[in-house]
Amino acid sequence: MTHRDPSLHAPLLQALGEAALALSAEKPWTEVSLVSLCQTAGQSLAACAEAGVTRLTVAEYLDQTLDRAMLEAVSDLEADAPSRDQLFDVVMARFDAMADNRAAWVSILEADQDEPAAALARAARRIRTAAWALEAVGISTTSLKSTARVMGLARRLRKVEVLWLKDDADLSKTMAGLDQSLRESEDWLARGEKFADFLKSSLQSGATRRARAKAADAHSPEDPPA
Repeated sequence: MTHRDPSLHAPLLQALGEAALALSAEKPWTEVSLVSLCQTAGQSLAACAEAGVTRLTVAEYLDQTLDRAMLEAVSDLEADAPSRDQLFDVVMARFDAMADNRAAWVSILEADQDEPAAALARAARRIRTAAWALEAVGISTTSLKSTARVMGLARRLRKVEVLWLKDDADLSKTMAGLDQSLRESEDWLARGEKFADFLKSSLQSGATRRARAKAADAHSPEDPPA
């Protein structure tokens, strides 16, 4: 079977994404079908099938536009600012982008309660978003310790999203919640890094013991003949 990469069909995804924002601002995202997206976007269902595009693909595309807005904010960061302050600004840029289409994003996020597959997909994307946000402020996400950083931030992003859903236009609750979450995460990350150090040490110790046992076995005398 030929692999279909939806990213190769950017114009199609852009058109469907714009249609998704328009329709979900008017009614619940759960009531927006791929057919209605195609009709609003002036695209064909056949084109979606050929490109491997589904409703989840469109939601993925919209999420990527938020990540793009978040990463574009890096150029405005103060180079000498603490990492936590930089992370706050980067993540808030994402929520600012959501605010531009607030009604649509409220509809899309609230739909996760009724669409388990969409909720799982969004949870996975939230991990990706957390990794990009950390990389954007110069915090590595490639080491064993980084797992604690990424998972911790992803979990806090979800909590702040809940605040955003109930927030006013000034996003004061969102900003306060994000600031508190990032402060709390510093302690959580410290504990996570200690656990990562312990795990790494345990793995290395286990590997050393296995190597010694293998070496001892290799030098042991052969069993005498019966």
